[in-house]
Amino acid sequence: MTPSYRTIAERAVREVAPAADWRVQEDETWCMVSPPRHVCRDQGWKLHLSATPRVACRLLEAAARVLVAHHCAFKFAVTPQVAAELNSVWAVRGQSGKFITAYPADDDQLRLLAEQLHRATVGLDGPAILSDRRYRPDSPVYYRYGCFARPHELNDEGFYEGRLRAPDGSSEPDRREAWFSPPTWVPLPFDPPAPEDAAWRRRGGPVRLADRYLVKEAIRHSNRGGVYRARDERTGADVLLKEARPHVAADPSGRDARDWLRYEAEVLRGLAPRGVAPAVHEVFTAAEHVFLVEELIHGGTLQQWAVDRARQAGGRMPARLVRQLAGRLARLIGEVHAAGFVLRDFKPSNVMMAADDTPVLVDLECAARPGEPVRVVGTRGFTAPEYLATAEPDDPPRPAPGPAVDCYSLGATLLYVSTGINPVLTPDIPAARTDSERIAAIVRAALPEFPALRALAPAILGLTAEPAGRWSLAAVASFLAAEPQDGPVPPAAEFASEDLDRLLTDGLAHLAETVDPAAEYLWARPRSLPYGDACNVQMGAAGVLAVLDRAVRCGHRAAEPTLRTAAHWLDRHLERPSRTLPGLFFGRSGTAWALYDAARTLGDEALASRAVDYALRIPLDWHNPDVCHGLAGAGTAQLHLWHATGDQRFAERASECADRVVRLSSQAQGGVDWPLGEGVRSELAGAGSYGFGHGVAGLGTFLAAAGRDLGRPELLEIAVGGGQVLCAVAESAGDSAEWPKGPGRTERMGLNFWCNGSSGIGTFLVRLWQQTGIDRFRAHAERAGVAVHQNRWRLGPGDCHGVAGNAELLLDLAEATGEQRYRGWAAESATCLFVRAAHRGGRLVVPDDTLRDICASYHVGFAGVLDFLLRLRHGGHRSWLVDTGRPVGRPSAAEKYTPRGESNHGYPGAGTAGTARNRRGVAGAADVL
Repeated sequence: MTPSYRTIAERAVREVAPAADWRVQEDETWCMVSPPRHVCRDQGWKLHLSATPRVACRLLEAAARVLVAHHCAFKFAVTPQVAAELNSVWAVRGQSGKFITAYPADDDQLRLLAEQLHRATVGLDGPAILSDRRYRPDSPVYYRYGCFARPHELNDEGFYEGRLRAPDGSSEPDRREAWFSPPTWVPLPFDPPAPEDAAWRRRGGPVRLADRYLVKEAIRHSNRGGVYRARDERTGADVLLKEARPHVAADPSGRDARDWLRYEAEVLRGLAPRGVAPAVHEVFTAAEHVFLVEELIHGGTLQQWAVDRARQAGGRMPARLVRQLAGRLARLIGEVHAAGFVLRDFKPSNVMMAADDTPVLVDLECAARPGEPVRVVGTRGFTAPEYLATAEPDDPPRPAPGPAVDCYSLGATLLYVSTGINPVLTPDIPAARTDSERIAAIVRAALPEFPALRALAPAILGLTAEPAGRWSLAAVASFLAAEPQDGPVPPAAEFASEDLDRLLTDGLAHLAETVDPAAEYLWARPRSLPYGDACNVQMGAAGVLAVLDRAVRCGHRAAEPTLRTAAHWLDRHLERPSRTLPGLFFGRSGTAWALYDAARTLGDEALASRAVDYALRIPLDWHNPDVCHGLAGAGTAQLHLWHATGDQRFAERASECADRVVRLSSQAQGGVDWPLGEGVRSELAGAGSYGFGHGVAGLGTFLAAAGRDLGRPELLEIAVGGGQVLCAVAESAGDSAEWPKGPGRTERMGLNFWCNGSSGIGTFLVRLWQQTGIDRFRAHAERAGVAVHQNRWRLGPGDCHGVAGNAELLLDLAEATGEQRYRGWAAESATCLFVRAAHRGGRLVVPDDTLRDICASYHVGFAGVLDFLLRLRHGGHRSWLVDTGRPVGRPSAAEKYTPRGESNHGYPGAGTAGTARNRRGVAGAADVL
């Protein structure tokens, strides 16, 4: 039996330094080995060793003995599974291949260790580490300059970022590029190697491969290698080049990405004559990299094709078109099976749609002949779940499955094409339902919304059934050959109150069961995000605290112990990290807001006083005006705390934030399109986007609230200018409206998020209508509501980019307009969340935005979902906005706003000089509390 990596390292310590008290510690990724009294340097040159699975144990044993003998701290991948992930085709290019990292005490030890490690490991294979420089051409030893410890400084975005200190005291980020890029001020520890001879490996200038293929553009880069569009200079034809790097994604047998690419060429040669795959031109090797040259298919992926066709048809895929596509895809897969292959990884991104809408298969490295020994591969959600169920990276090869595995993939693909629904399912733990049952529940809930789904539902359910009852391709062909039956449209499923109550009760209970006051993060951080502030709203404790506070105030008294635990944990951790950022979600403004409100709910006046003191220390001298990271978010929190406490200092600080936001946006270089004349104020034209999280909508929401509450009408005028522009740049389609992310941006379809797109822009416009009575703002807010309702099935569950945040707009519209259809739409959005929920110990919990995991994070996890569900169930205002203050001179929705240059009747302080008006406005607003 092969010993574990940790066992190998511990044996080296015992045998080389038996009397020394070395320390061995594991986390989820690394095992750290430290000598006695080890003091880690902040930065310096460090060594990396790469290894394939076949040689990893030998390399670790040899390297560990050298490193222990020289009392050098080191770490290594904790398990073979982690090592495989770090070197997979999906790994980050700049960080891939690092199996062992050594931390020399100084540069002299670095040079000594590099040579001895090289001698001890020479000849052992490993992938190239792109961020590093290789010690010698035949060595698995690499070196780079960087931070030695995990970063402990927050960058401006709210994530921990390693920073390197230059001799002059300045600092710069510790970047891990996909090329060797040490700081310019650090001397190299070794003489540089001779220049590379291969032209294709030099950065810059034209790239020519095999003396005939001139690379025109890189389509994409991955750890496996690049995919390029090139011109064959001998024939004049455009071709596609696919690259495979040595030793990437190697398995224990020694096969790596190069073997997969050569194998893909064989599959293509077998399938191309059938007209279902690109033709192979040739396969060649350059400097150990393998390149596949194949026919270039002009068109886009099936994934993009489906989005485009749905958009052209008003947001819904036509039933006729999707039935036609289903037949073509079934015949395509049938040709593969007739050629003796199964695909194993059929999905929309592996199908190209040619100009005449003919589907063509690409990326066929997973295709195999049924029964032949292969490693289990596939894509969750699209590959049959029974095939992926127990696969591990170091499992031995298994017989390839039969055609039924591709039938499931066809069903999942048709579900996606018909509706935009991602078929990935967060696993139940322990297993409680089959994937077929869960897919069927999603299909039943979505049927009323999608004509194409109603046309294909029997086939989709049959293809995604359990293996014993799964439809064959012949059954699909028979179904499609029959005359389609147009039955009545089923009514939208009503979201039962007991389902809503279960999601709330189970979600709050799961928070109570998973809280860990002894951990670095009170609730485990989202694995989809880098390490960040454990106390903020975005991914830390503050967002969850606010939800628990709302739950207790709504009568969920069982959440009070967890609320108390979270509040006191947050209070103890306020001074970590040392840098305080002002933003509402990524900074500490939301933290102070949540802590103060929780303290009042708990009746803890001492805690409330500490929260106030902390909020008054949040720095406002900041360069970013936005809501998430900057001063609009900070000002919103200050405005809320003014209303909550009556403390005049918060009003003054909110006014200061407003002034800074206007100045920063006015002075910014570049910005959004501003297609309006001089009659509209343009201070927000410098915003970087149109959305709420980082652009015009968020800035305008804060300025409108500040203008209302602080008696500063010029701030409302600026917000109105932003609203007019957002109406002007809207892209209307029927009753809905969508917005581009910013000028010149092409990510238009589906950008219906809170942070960027219809949801957040509607959030601003509906409030602007309430303040001004301008009907144009209401009309566009309602169109935004239609857009988010139409797109609810396409999105993940979360608050920032998903269903929960979008549905908050629908509740805003119901509250503002009194029209109950919006509340009904919000309930339909809750249905999307319910059918996505996974079991955790018998509780039903909504997954995060990846649909693969569960985390508590407010914006990407289920805390934000709970916040929406609490509001849906119990009513109340929207979190993180100031809708509850008693404003000065606020007009009703029936009153009309008078633009700048006309009478300012109804706005106190009109016509007063700026400084005097600011003083009057703040004082006047405080008087009404």
